[in-house]
Amino acid sequence: MAAATFDYSAVGFLVLDTLCHPAEEMPPPGGAIFVNKLRMTPSGTAGGTAMICALLGLTGQLVTEVGMDDAGDFLVNKLQQYGVSTSLISRNKDGVQTSCSMLPIPSSGDRVAFFCPGTSATFQIPPDKYEAVLDAKIIHLGGTGLLAKFDGPPSLELVRRAKELGRTTVFDLIFATAETVPLVQPLLPYLDFFVPSIVEAASLAGVEGSRDASAISQIFKDRGVKNVVLTMDKDGVFVNPEHGEPFSIPAHDIKVVDTTGCGDSFTAGVIVGISKGWDLNKTARFANAVAAQVASGLGSDGNGSIVSIEKTLAFMDSTPLTNRSDS
Repeated sequence: MAAATFDYSAVGFLVLDTLCHPAEEMPPPGGAIFVNKLRMTPSGTAGGTAMICALLGLTGQLVTEVGMDDAGDFLVNKLQQYGVSTSLISRNKDGVQTSCSMLPIPSSGDRVAFFCPGTSATFQIPPDKYEAVLDAKIIHLGGTGLLAKFDGPPSLELVRRAKELGRTTVFDLIFATAETVPLVQPLLPYLDFFVPSIVEAASLAGVEGSRDASAISQIFKDRGVKNVVLTMDKDGVFVNPEHGEPFSIPAHDIKVVDTTGCGDSFTAGVIVGISKGWDLNKTARFANAVAAQVASGLGSDGNGSIVSIEKTLAFMDSTPLTNRSDS
């Protein structure tokens, strides 16, 4: 296996989130509703994951595209502040705006969004950049289904070349639909870790609405994925590993402020565990704790809740779990 400069490359979807909380209803026409907090954060299935990995001390790079606009400037500058290498973030010169979301977050913490795809639909990797993109031990692809120009053969080329170099591949997506299935299916034999939500996995498996984590995860194992790690919302996580028996971990018993970015941060926790050489049980427990910390604050960065690996390990060991589990 060729040596690598970075711990991870996160490839794909980056979005600028603008969030307000609490937002229980939309204002009347011409009116306004006061909220306690409004903030902007980098987010997305690649961008949010890269940010949390950096906050947890890994070295890594984000591979994506933003517009030549204020939103793009904000994202690049903020990610640099967090320690993410942005040298492989391209800037769209054709007037396409940066991907942006507006998220009114109610007191329940459930996420709803207004979304402008923008540059998520124009992102591509130029042929002469693949060597730099693959200069990492772990290659994470996030956002299939939203990456109009990178979905399909270009994504397959990325994970195929990653495995040729002996890299570890991690994959997550967002907004899984029937149209996403043919985009994901060819990738599966090249994936070491598939980390969707149970809702996304059920949709891709053709059993939409099911929460039978054991059966759903086995579908993806049978299609070539080595390790399937399903986030189960309030029920924690279900893991169907390459070696050994499947297992469940309940969610942490916390007050949820905002679920935005929980899946992306969970994936970051998985990447941290892989990079540290932890076994899959410790890795899943750690990822579960990362996601819980993010859910405790407003925005994909947890609003200051993510400090270090050591603090997260302490949170993992000291914060009680719920009584829920999915076995």
